[in-house]
Amino acid sequence: MVFWFHSYDARFKGRASVHVGKGSQDDRNDAKIWLEPEVEVARVGRTLRRDELRRALKIIEQNRQYLLEQWYVYKGKAD
Repeated sequence: MVFWFHSYDARFKGRASVHVGKGSQDDRNDAKIWLEPEVEVARVGRTLRRDELRRALKIIEQNRQYLLEQWYVYKGKAD
């Protein structure tokens, strides 16, 4: 699985999010997960099977604080 931040989200969205897919970054087909106010699926996408999405959500939950910290570092560079 690939976890990544999207520069558009960092510039124009008020909520932190992470995208999740397979192999490479594919904005149109990857899942998008909100990190705040809580972990929530924003878009299921097409690249992950249900079990893979559940596993990704578990990883995100376990690393939420770190991801939020990194999101705001990334957002600061994108502004």
